[in-house]
Amino acid sequence: MKVKTITREYLRSHPHNIFVFGDNTERRGYGGAAALRNEPNTYGFITKHTCSVSYTPEQYAPIFEREMVYLTAHIVCVPSNFKFLISPLGAGLANEYGIWEAVIREPLRTRLSDYNNVEFLWED
Repeated sequence: MKVKTITREYLRSHPHNIFVFGDNTERRGYGGAAALRNEPNTYGFITKHTCSVSYTPEQYAPIFEREMVYLTAHIVCVPSNFKFLISPLGAGLANEYGIWEAVIREPLRTRLSDYNNVEFLWED
């Protein structure tokens, strides 16, 4: 999988782009894409229970559904000149039990692909 990298400098020079990264329920830690969490134009999508505890696909499925409702509402509510840059959520540090492949990848792309203000940062 080829992934487009987003940097702090990029986010600061593109304030209308919102970087969506995999987060944990504690909303803390700086591993992987969460290194950018303190930038004002980021959005944490829960993919991990805590910094050190990952979800199994069975545990994660209802959390994914809830997070999709929150993210979709946010996408719809922001002004149309904002763009959401969706990283491969859960494909990195949170993928200990395969949630990216089993729960996230296809539903995420399918459910968000009709929004004009969404860009996926990976190529299969």
